[in-house]
Amino acid sequence: MDLNRIKALIDAMAASDLNEMEFSEDGWSLRLVRCPPSGDLIEAPARSALPAHARQRPARVQPDTAPTKMTSAAAPLFGIVHLQPAPGAPVFVSAGQTVTSGTPLCVIEAMKMFHEVRAEQDGTVSEILVASGQEVEAGQELIRFA
Repeated sequence: MDLNRIKALIDAMAASDLNEMEFSEDGWSLRLVRCPPSGDLIEAPARSALPAHARQRPARVQPDTAPTKMTSAAAPLFGIVHLQPAPGAPVFVSAGQTVTSGTPLCVIEAMKMFHEVRAEQDGTVSEILVASGQEVEAGQELIRFA
């Protein structure tokens, strides 16, 4: 199993809501497990395994609750970006356009599947940083907002 195949599987899992994925190919097995979100309860080791002075209650991690302004949209995975739904069709969004939460911004094609990238908040598109048909990396900025 080559590194590009492993990276593609990691990107595919990152773009999905799967918590666990196992893949086997040519005698190789790969198991991916998603870590729990930061707001979940973090358990300390079993109390009996700790000396009395080290025992403590499980801690609750508090997520940052302050709303953040959407400044850009990034590629959720490695693939080919498409700025329009079909060849010859109008683009999803253009610079200066106001979008609402959930508005489709573009599509990333990876492993013969299409993953829609949507606006996370209301905003105004200030700049499109990629061209249709361009290969993009996971986490790469695609669109900036004013």
